[in-house]
Amino acid sequence: MTTVKHAYLRTHTLSGAALTFALPAEEAALRERALASKAGRAAKTLVKEGPLRLTLVALRRGVSLQAHQVEGEVSIHVLRGRARVSAAATDSELAAGGVVVLQQEVAHTATALADCTLLVTVAMRAAG
Repeated sequence: MTTVKHAYLRTHTLSGAALTFALPAEEAALRERALASKAGRAAKTLVKEGPLRLTLVALRRGVSLQAHQVEGEVSIHVLRGRARVSAAATDSELAAGGVVVLQQEVAHTATALADCTLLVTVAMRAAG
């Protein structure tokens, strides 16, 4: 499996003591973007603050995210639809409400088995 290692920008932050999101509305808008996209996918970073990354990803059925790894632990929560997450020679098929958690720097892919929306949380490791 060929992998891409992601390095996130460290300059983008959101301010405020508390952030709230209406996930159903965010998810609906993102699904529309994915359906209209030639690539069949759309993503929106909700939070990029300190070590925390929270990203919403919408995929059309059959669309895959290429193999990649990140510098922190990752959770992938299926909000809608079904997805297969492949990591460390293991495939996990998840329906809405399913979650998979990966250790840092574990190469993984995600494939939509049905149109789906994923909430991806990354806890980045401190530099150094």
